[in-house]
Amino acid sequence: MLVTTEGIVLKQRKISNNRRMIVILTRSYGKISAGTNVNERGKGKSALALRPFTYAGYDIFKNRGYYNINGTDVKQSFYSIGEDIDRFMAASRMMEYLDQILEEEQPKPKLFDMTLAFLRAVSEARNGFSTMLYAYIVKSLGMLGVMPELKHCVNCGKTPEEPANSGKNSHMAFSVSDGGIICEDCLTEEKSGDHTLIFRPEFDIVGMLQYFVDNPFPQFGKVVLKPEYSAEIRHILSEYIKYYLSIDVLDEELQL
Repeated sequence: MLVTTEGIVLKQRKISNNRRMIVILTRSYGKISAGTNVNERGKGKSALALRPFTYAGYDIFKNRGYYNINGTDVKQSFYSIGEDIDRFMAASRMMEYLDQILEEEQPKPKLFDMTLAFLRAVSEARNGFSTMLYAYIVKSLGMLGVMPELKHCVNCGKTPEEPANSGKNSHMAFSVSDGGIICEDCLTEEKSGDHTLIFRPEFDIVGMLQYFVDNPFPQFGKVVLKPEYSAEIRHILSEYIKYYLSIDVLDEELQL
């Protein structure tokens, strides 16, 4: 059966008989691995459509879970990503993240659209690349069903605006293992045990994570986090995706 779909190349590798296996995030079929005889080193548009960071249309022969690329139509090549090391590092980690979290043949059209928006934004931005990557990961958590609770304490339901028993405004900490924010009272109780996955950063963790959720990617090109804030949010997100998704693409700090 011949099918047509839009796709974004995540990665490729050589296989036998001068063929290549291309891992593509497609709008219609989710992540697929498709074989092809097209030479990636060629100068034509067909070769360009096999390279990472390319958005294209693909004519694919599909048969019982086997895919072969018969034709391509390049829609947009984000070549500027490869020309700048900071852009490249952020986009590469996004691609690695996608490849690890997605199962084969599980369509996620909203995630596809968000990935395309990320690539367009990061290819045009002059800075804020690590912030865009963090925003992408946070936005994706909701699509994957593991979004942390940001509006209420996950243990008692208290909101950040409600006073704690001490009479002071409640300052929320973030608990990876509990899956969201926890209030001052619950934090005191949990401190009695060994909870190494509780964070209380100097910045407003609730506000920052919600800002990532609410704003489009081009906005983050204007936002350069303080180095200490970037390191803390990277650490929190790294622990969170390790805990809930069993992956980690943020094991080293981004200097972007």
